[in-house]
Amino acid sequence: MSKYSALILLLTIISGFCEGENRTRGWLPEFCVFGEQKCPNSRVSFWLYTNQTRYDPKQLDPLNPQKDFFEPRLPLKILIHGFVGSRNLTPNLEVRDVLLQTQPVNVISVDYGTLVRWPCYYPWAVNNAPIVSECLAQMINNLISAGISRREDIHLIGFSLGAQVAGMVANYVSQPLARITGLDPAGPGFMMQPSMQQKLDASDADFVDIIHTDPFFFSMLPPMGHADFYPNLDQLNQRGCSYISNWRFYNCNHYRAAVYYGESITSRRGFWAQQCGGWFDFFSQRCSHYSNMPNTQMGYFVAEDASGSYFLTTNEVAPFAKGPLVEVEFEVSELRNFTEI
Repeated sequence: MSKYSALILLLTIISGFCEGENRTRGWLPEFCVFGEQKCPNSRVSFWLYTNQTRYDPKQLDPLNPQKDFFEPRLPLKILIHGFVGSRNLTPNLEVRDVLLQTQPVNVISVDYGTLVRWPCYYPWAVNNAPIVSECLAQMINNLISAGISRREDIHLIGFSLGAQVAGMVANYVSQPLARITGLDPAGPGFMMQPSMQQKLDASDADFVDIIHTDPFFFSMLPPMGHADFYPNLDQLNQRGCSYISNWRFYNCNHYRAAVYYGESITSRRGFWAQQCGGWFDFFSQRCSHYSNMPNTQMGYFVAEDASGSYFLTTNEVAPFAKGPLVEVEFEVSELRNFTEI
């Protein structure tokens, strides 16, 4: 066979494979994808939940959000899921209904699930985060320009990869964001990122609060916001957590950030935390040097003048909040006295 004939045969085989792939693409499962660099984006959708539409959410047009869908003059909470998530999974699962049942708010759940499928974390999901941020910023800009929401009433709540998405929204909005809550922001793919524009930090909003529940595995240990909370850091594990659930691996520590946040909305005791200089001071047992600093609550009702790193312990089972630190210290003292007797 001549070289020319061999080349013709090779091209025919390749053409056959391509044609077969095109024919089967409609029914083969889709896995790792890079999102198109455009907004609006068919892979990024926005769903509005109000008390009237809790079970029948309205999908929003990011270019022309319909004002009639919104409860007028209410604060807006935007929930952003993480890797292998959707609009019905964490943090929506733990936070959305609680917010709607107890707070006068509108809630938007972002859904970009096809861009963050298992097992396509890096580089796919990490590289898709900026386009999700840009599309979310586009919608926020249009909400503000249409007079539907004021910029000071918009609060982004992101879990894991969604927390990093929330931080990058600051790169694209026309007005500064008011508040971002990062629920155990994703570490892998972001920890060594040199550019602050490509990950969540304190410059991304007027107030940024962070809850670190898995800082040694899926998240980060260094502070990232104005107020950083470290529950159960002395245990190196969240109390009551196990890495095995129903005979399979499950990172309970990571998801506890959203669980604590959801409970903080309705808790009468509150997740009260003690300020310390940082995680190094905490591990060096130097927090007594900061005893004159005010304590504050972790979660939804955090004081927005809170600043620095805060530490606390939780119960092993729900309700997890232990209440004011004076009560916690009294319980510890009582236990110590009892064991000495």
